[in-house]
Amino acid sequence: MNEQNLNNALITAPVQAQERIAILDIIRGIALLGILLVHMPAWFGTPAIYLMILGESMWTNVWDTTFSSFISIFVEGKFYTMFSFLFGLGFVIFFERAKARSISPKLLFFKRLIILLIIGLIHAFFIWYGDILVSYALFGFLLPLFFNCKPKTLIIWVVAFFSVLLLIMGATVALMGVAELVVDEATRAGMAQSMLEMTETMRNGLTNSFYAYGEGSFAAIMAQRSADVLLSYSQIWAGFFMIFPLFLLGVYIAKKGVFQNIESHLPFIKKAWLWGLAIGLPMSIVQYVAGSQMNHLAPNIYSFIFYFGQIFGNTGLSIFYMTSIILLFQRQNWVSKLKPFGYVGRMALSNYLLQSIIGTMIFYNYGLGLYGQIAPAFGLVFVIVIFTIQILISKWWLARYQFGPVEWLWKSLTYGKKFKNSKI
Repeated sequence: MNEQNLNNALITAPVQAQERIAILDIIRGIALLGILLVHMPAWFGTPAIYLMILGESMWTNVWDTTFSSFISIFVEGKFYTMFSFLFGLGFVIFFERAKARSISPKLLFFKRLIILLIIGLIHAFFIWYGDILVSYALFGFLLPLFFNCKPKTLIIWVVAFFSVLLLIMGATVALMGVAELVVDEATRAGMAQSMLEMTETMRNGLTNSFYAYGEGSFAAIMAQRSADVLLSYSQIWAGFFMIFPLFLLGVYIAKKGVFQNIESHLPFIKKAWLWGLAIGLPMSIVQYVAGSQMNHLAPNIYSFIFYFGQIFGNTGLSIFYMTSIILLFQRQNWVSKLKPFGYVGRMALSNYLLQSIIGTMIFYNYGLGLYGQIAPAFGLVFVIVIFTIQILISKWWLARYQFGPVEWLWKSLTYGKKFKNSKI
């Protein structure tokens, strides 16, 4: 085979099942379970984005408040953090393999991101407004700039990006405080009026969400979903400073070769496990307490404390969870127990979208119409049922096909060729 034919052959070869790292699929699967715990029913079944901004809650009984507090401290934000970390790590794996398969690995990577962006936009505007794929795709375009960085340099960048977010929040809080002291009565009255108008806008969004998703037509649901997407995108800048450093943390771990040789990195993993818990748990509690006192419309000192706790709490507990999974996987009696999560993780993109489809079909009016009717604690039943179904479907699918349906489409469009997916 001449060099040109060899290049052509390499260009058209996606990652095969046997090339996968099993523990990464298990972590992805568990991350999807955590994400479903957060979304079901709060984000699928209530106008959570407006309730959060207004600092209100729909449920007040002890079971629901206790369950919601548990989710806030131990689950919310932690599993998207895991996904962000895995995205960065997966970028290195993809890029290294793309260099062996293509003469233009960056172009192949950018094409992959463009397709992910399109999938994310379809998901956001036509299925569920809480999409994360658009952010991943947009932020991912910056990753090649850091590909040649040394591991220590990557850690410096992680700290720098997190620090910028804290500096922005700190400066905003300080300016708000100074403004309260130096502005005249007329300006102060104008600021108060603006706050009332923003609050009224959020209350209208709350009311409209209950009507559109719970009772409205498909057109009303589409209109409200578009409004919610645009509202969430208005804060995408903060998402960048939370998500991109986690991409870089994943790149750092990939460059260290931790998952290529776990046994030799066990001392490092055990230290990360201990520090992840020691930092992540108290900071998650700080985040939770500050979140109950902060004002999302007018940043105060609690807003700064919230973001500080969020950075260290989400990252710390996420590291603790991932290292716990890795350490358990080293024990033979845990391999079979963790294996079902790997089925879900091997087709993570398909399962992520499936969760949104099932969730909206349960709660939106074009489905069962249960919007606003399912309490948080009872939502746990839905989580168990849905995730069990996902394990069974994933196992059945992967026994017959190499890739999940959306993964197969993503790969085929990325490489510009329809790949055989069936194992038969």
